[in-house]
Amino acid sequence: MKRLVYLSVIVAVLLSFVAACGPTPTPEVVEKVIKETVVVEKTVPVEVTKVVEVTPPPAPAGPTEMTVLIRMMDMQDKWFREELIPAAEKELNAKFNVVTFDKIEDIEVMVKLELDSGKKTIGLIKTESAEVYPMVALEYMTPLEDIVGKEDLEKVKADYVDAAWEFGTIEGKTYYIPRKLETVMFFYLPSTVEAAVAGWEPMKADIDAMFKAYNGYGLPADYEFEADPNEWDFYDLAVYAYYWAHTPGADGLTKPRLAHRGKDYGGTSSELYTMVYELGGNADDILAMDTDPVVDMFEWEAFFVHNNLYDSGMWEESWSGGGIWKALAAGRVYVARHMHQIDCFFIHGGTHPDMAGYLTDPDDMGVALVNKGVSLELDANGKPVREGGHISNFTGWWWGIPKTSPDPELSYKLARFITSAEWHGKES
Repeated sequence: MKRLVYLSVIVAVLLSFVAACGPTPTPEVVEKVIKETVVVEKTVPVEVTKVVEVTPPPAPAGPTEMTVLIRMMDMQDKWFREELIPAAEKELNAKFNVVTFDKIEDIEVMVKLELDSGKKTIGLIKTESAEVYPMVALEYMTPLEDIVGKEDLEKVKADYVDAAWEFGTIEGKTYYIPRKLETVMFFYLPSTVEAAVAGWEPMKADIDAMFKAYNGYGLPADYEFEADPNEWDFYDLAVYAYYWAHTPGADGLTKPRLAHRGKDYGGTSSELYTMVYELGGNADDILAMDTDPVVDMFEWEAFFVHNNLYDSGMWEESWSGGGIWKALAAGRVYVARHMHQIDCFFIHGGTHPDMAGYLTDPDDMGVALVNKGVSLELDANGKPVREGGHISNFTGWWWGIPKTSPDPELSYKLARFITSAEWHGKES
């Protein structure tokens, strides 16, 4: 009986579990509106004005600009600015501003002022021989080896005269590119020499007396006035000068016809140095300034001035080479003691319209060796106590690159362009 009861209970429990696991009742659908606040993020375009710093791209580099310092005669200067410089600017894509200095030593001041200011504009300087060493000693110039290298520089040197490089080389470093070397010649008008040789004899006694007042003897023993100026010594020059200082010229005036530079500048110093060389001296004599060749030079200069044999325009008008050119053009001077080759080119004239020359008759122009130097002092036999020769020193001009150059390599290229065979040929 108990088993039946237990079984009934178990069946009832199982049926209850089965009933619980039967089909899910269908839910009732009820529509209902519910209000709810929802935050939604949304991107909205808005125009805003704001300042923004923008770095523009660099502008294309313009041509390098630099200053070139020169001192030239008027016609040279004009040609250099109007012909050579524009060609160089085109070739090198650069701008070159040409500035003229007056005295050769002015370049020292100009470079110093720029170095002190911190600027860099002066790129190339036409440097006269007297300033070649001082500019290096002042540490104003840049060695060319620092710009192009020693090996490349050695290859370039074959294009120039060795002596010119030697002058511009200091303590083993090359500082300058040669522009030109200058030696001097004796310049004269042949017709006036012929006239003096033919007509001086009647004046011989007066000339002899003039010399005797200075040397106690007179003209040298057995003196003959040489017809060829290449054979002249200082006595021959004085005889010529005396003849024309006492003979009416083509202008009807009786006045001195002899000259050399007299301006207070390096050109005059160079002429005086040349006389020292003519009288047998050398650089040591010039530095000492109290040796026989130097004393002889000053004695002769005093002699020519005191006896009114020089045209006084030399010192009264401070003649440079250009002053002598003008005196020749005016018929005022017939002989110039020391003229450079370039002086002679300009005096004679050329084919260019700006090279008309300075002589009424260009065919009446002569050049010769410089006069042989002899002492004014004669010995007891009437012979010069000291003799020199037909000897000249040389000077010149060089292109130097200062430490103020804004572009040393461009400065070097410009110097090479100026001194190229093509442009040297055009200038001449």
